[in-house]
Amino acid sequence: MQWLNYHHLFYFYTIASEGSVTEATQKLKLAQSTLSAQLKQFEESIGYKLFERKNRKLTLTDVGHRVFDYAHEIFSLGEELRESLSRFEDSLRVSIRIGVMDSIPKTLSRDLVKIASRDHGSKIGMIEESLSTLLSRLERHEIDLILANERPPTEGKNSRFHAKLVGELAVVFVTTPESMHLKADLPRSFNNQPMILPGHNSPLRQDIIDHFRIKNIHPTVVAEVDDLELQKMLVLDGHGFTALPLLSVAEELKQGQLIRLSETPICHESLWLISTHRLVHNPIAKAIINSFRPAAS
Repeated sequence: MQWLNYHHLFYFYTIASEGSVTEATQKLKLAQSTLSAQLKQFEESIGYKLFERKNRKLTLTDVGHRVFDYAHEIFSLGEELRESLSRFEDSLRVSIRIGVMDSIPKTLSRDLVKIASRDHGSKIGMIEESLSTLLSRLERHEIDLILANERPPTEGKNSRFHAKLVGELAVVFVTTPESMHLKADLPRSFNNQPMILPGHNSPLRQDIIDHFRIKNIHPTVVAEVDDLELQKMLVLDGHGFTALPLLSVAEELKQGQLIRLSETPICHESLWLISTHRLVHNPIAKAIINSFRPAAS
């Protein structure tokens, strides 16, 4: 028996699957006469009729059913092979998984993606969690790098983490224009005023509390929020004033949605890139560690 013509087999399989030569021609983008001729050649090559007409409809013969079953297996395996190769190609792409603390400005997360995507074949995963959760995931090698505004314990020979200081962000008090009167008698004007305080997971929280203690100021805390974006939204909605990294509110200040209550920053927030080892093998992680420098604010 001569070699099987798989093009002819596929034409037969499509006709049988679609139920008619007419339907198959539309799917295969072939003329009906061409497809009919190909089917005839295939039947002649294997020595059997594969279809018969019953009530003006094409139906499979007994041999046709057997050939169809084999064809289904063959082309299903072909599709499986194609998907497998697609996944294999995807596995060859360099990937990086970056953890970002939820108190980090989103603009910095965007900057990380820009650096990581310089290699157009790269695959980037971004995860936002608390530092303790991110450190656990880093230790289990579920992520490759962390951007944090808090330094993890890195002292001693048994330390599992390496942290690199990459910049500092100025932190300022902001509110809506409707609360412009607070600027008149700072910092005493903060007394008894509604304030959104960073939550317990934010390293800024203690700096702000210490600032008020030194100044003997007592605002009324109406909300405690870990997520920086939610903190900003609550201020925009008029729930009170807050302290945020200047970088995170630059656009709102420019558009006049928020106002800055003091020109001098109340403190500076340090930014750290954290990895598990001093020797980083992931090429994208290396690029980020070497080139990520937040714009001064």
